[in-house]
Formats: sequence, structure tokens, C-alpha cells
Amino acid sequence: MKKKNDLILKTETDIKVFLLFLLDNIGYPVEFMMLMSIVEENTNNISYDYTACLDELVDSGHLVIDELEGDKYYSVTEKGHFVASELYDTLDVGFRERSLKSALQFISLSDRGSSIQSYITETSEKRFTVTMKADDRFGELMRLSLTVNSRAEAEEIKKNFDNKPDGVYRGVLFASTGRMGYID
Repeated sequence: MKKKNDLILKTETDIKVFLLFLLDNIGYPVEFMMLMSIVEENTNNISYDYTACLDELVDSGHLVIDELEGDKYYSVTEKGHFVASELYDTLDVGFRERSLKSALQFISLSDRGSSIQSYITETSEKRFTVTMKADDRFGELMRLSLTVNSRAEAEEIKKNFDNKPDGVYRGVLFASTGRMGYID
């Protein structure tokens, strides 16, 4: 049975933008077969075009490829990130949302090499503000400040973020977007 989104990727450029969109949202190297699984889940179509497009994206400097024990891993470069971010909106909105849902399970601060920072400051009203930040190689991903009434509660929030930054990040994304995939 054909999926409704089978006809969304009509050109080689569409395929390239889609691949960059997936890899940029995941944010770290993805093994070829896993990437093709995500593609198939969203398009119900795997063809030589995808491999050829990956090769062209590597040749043009939009992606890099690493090999480990015979497996190929693809990741987006800075050039690929900036070009792709300009082209994301050319993909059908519904298709982009469905595809992002597949990629959400792979979004991880720790796997993408993010750095995290958190600190507590006391306000003039004797409350405590916890600031949590996460950055990756492209810049700031998240900066969130919460103000609570007790130092103990602030320390608990800081400790939780320091120990489980992925859970906090995904929880914030879920709360901000309403997409269940961030917490599944």
C-alpha cells in the first residue's frame, strides 16, 4: 500500500534536502542502514537515488562520511547545516512533520557532542534561578531559566539537568511543541 507522502520527493534536490533535514535534526553521525530505515519509513521507497544523493552531498561538502568496521556513518557539515536550514521549508509541511517524528527518537544532546552548563543565582527577592544551557558545534541549542522559592529545589533541578540533560532537553521540546515523539 502506497503512503500518502510517496510523491512528495519528486526531484533529486528534494531528496537531498530531505536527507540533510534528517541528519541535521538528529545532529550526530547516523549509520547508513539506519538512515535508510528512516527514509523508507517516511517514503515507502528506497532507491539508488538516495545513495547517489548521499554521495553527491559528500562530494559537495554538505555531508561527511566516516567508516567504522565496514559501516558507513553520515553526518551533516557546517556547510550542509546552513544550506539545508535555508531549504527546509521547501519540503511539504506535513511530510516534514511526519519525518521529524521518525528522527525524534534519535535526538540526543550527549550523542551530538553537546556541552552543557548549569548554575544557580539568588535573586534580590531571595528566590533562586537555575539556568540550564546546551550548545553544539553550531551554537546554542537551549537556554532555560527557572526561578523557584528554595535553594534545595534549585539544586535538585540543577542536579537533574547535569545528570540527565537529554531528558530535560526532550521534555522542553515536548512541552514547547506538543510532539509526543520527544518523550516516547
